[in-house]
Amino acid sequence: MYCVIQKVENKKPNTCGEAKELKVDTAEYFTDGKPKTCYGYKYTGKFERPIKTAYKISIHKSFRESGKVRKKQWVLCTMGYYALIEYCLYDFADGKITKVAEETGISIDDIYNMVNEKLEPIIDEATKEYEATEEYKTKVKNLAIYKKYCEAKVKFESKFGKGNYDYCYDIFGVLRNEEYLKELETSYKSQQEYNRSYYENFKSNYDNFNFSGYSNSKGSNYTEDEKGKLKRIYGVLATKFHPDVSKDDGEMMKLVNRLKDEWQI
Repeated sequence: MYCVIQKVENKKPNTCGEAKELKVDTAEYFTDGKPKTCYGYKYTGKFERPIKTAYKISIHKSFRESGKVRKKQWVLCTMGYYALIEYCLYDFADGKITKVAEETGISIDDIYNMVNEKLEPIIDEATKEYEATEEYKTKVKNLAIYKKYCEAKVKFESKFGKGNYDYCYDIFGVLRNEEYLKELETSYKSQQEYNRSYYENFKSNYDNFNFSGYSNSKGSNYTEDEKGKLKRIYGVLATKFHPDVSKDDGEMMKLVNRLKDEWQI
């Protein structure tokens, strides 16, 4: 058995060209009774792709029957120039290759290897040619912009909250709403100051509280009813000051756990 790849004249153009331009898109929303602009993005225009050669891929088998040489052929698929670059053989021919394997007793892997040995040089040549085009260079540029946008958005929203980046910056990282950004920064600083003040107040109260009657003894002096109430107090504190909730450095949670140990609950 052997693989044959034939060039086929292609009369239809490929209409799936990449976008020519990445642009800022906007949408208006009302929040807190006032309009607010969200800065999204959109792709405009498409590259026109020239008509390129397609490739017909088939498997051939020669055999003797009644003293005569006979041939059998299985057409696997026809792949266009851009399909070679953007897809793989499996997408187009897996069903046919499975059928050929069943009819001939040759493994699926062997058939794939047979075809790829002849197909890969064609793919390499097409890919090299395509990567020299303006379409490919524009695609790479737009992907780099989008990747940078995603990274900046994740970092920003981990601090100021999900959904806020697009109200401040556009796809290119240009600040579009300085006023709203200042509001977010002010709110963030206020929350940080509140957390710090709350922590210092709690720590001060804790340091001034006399635990000597309990912490220095090996056994607990609380009744079972009191322990039950203390567990409820611990649950409230642990829920409020867990680092995943309070977003602090974890010191508050350490104090809460010390209370738990000293209360022996």
